[in-house]
Amino acid sequence: MARHRLDLLPLLDVFMVVLFVFATIQEQQLGDSTRDAEQLQQQVAQAQQTLEQVQQQQHEFEQQHQHQQTQREAQRELDDVAKAETEREVERLRKELERLRESATRHEQKTREDLERMGLPADARQRIEVLTHVLDKYSVIEVDIRGRTGEGDVIVHDCCFRADPLGDRWSSCGVVPQRFEDRTVWLDSGADGLVDVLRKTKGGNAMTVVRQDQAVGHRIGSRLVEQLRERFSDQHFYVEEEVVLLDHCAQ
Repeated sequence: MARHRLDLLPLLDVFMVVLFVFATIQEQQLGDSTRDAEQLQQQVAQAQQTLEQVQQQQHEFEQQHQHQQTQREAQRELDDVAKAETEREVERLRKELERLRESATRHEQKTREDLERMGLPADARQRIEVLTHVLDKYSVIEVDIRGRTGEGDVIVHDCCFRADPLGDRWSSCGVVPQRFEDRTVWLDSGADGLVDVLRKTKGGNAMTVVRQDQAVGHRIGSRLVEQLRERFSDQHFYVEEEVVLLDHCAQ
């Protein structure tokens, strides 16, 4: 009896179809895995970049903090040095003040003894002592303006000043210009030391007496005082006119 022959071709076709479907599924899964791996790699790279940025920021912050700490320490050292120097300067000035006070006391005692030997009356000595106490609190500046004839019969206004009414030392402040604009320039440039003296008052308590002789024209003393009042509004200025003034600049 002859055997029945099995036709394997349809089965082979089914097997090929199954194999193709399986391969397709594997290929799709491999593609998904590859994309997932690429995405994961990108995320890892981004995370690594973020980590590096954070580390860089942390490093910069630490450096900045260290720099600020160094600056603070250096500033503290400078402050300590400045404080020590200030304390030394205060101590030096305190000793200098004590020395000046002792010198002034000795000078005052010697002056009193000299006046007594000269036979100056007691009431005159008392007035001088009162004036001395006043000058301890108030600055009194004297300014003398003398007129003389210069080239072409032009009046020249010689200027001298004294910052201590009880002293003998006078200083020249040059020539007072006649024109307002020229006096402004003269004062702006310091008026040959006069402006510096006017600035060095005892707490703003100052009085300046400007004297002019009759040889001075154009009321130069009054005009000068007007400009000084504008510059030193907290001080007192007075104008006096004398027939003749001594030539203190020649002293």
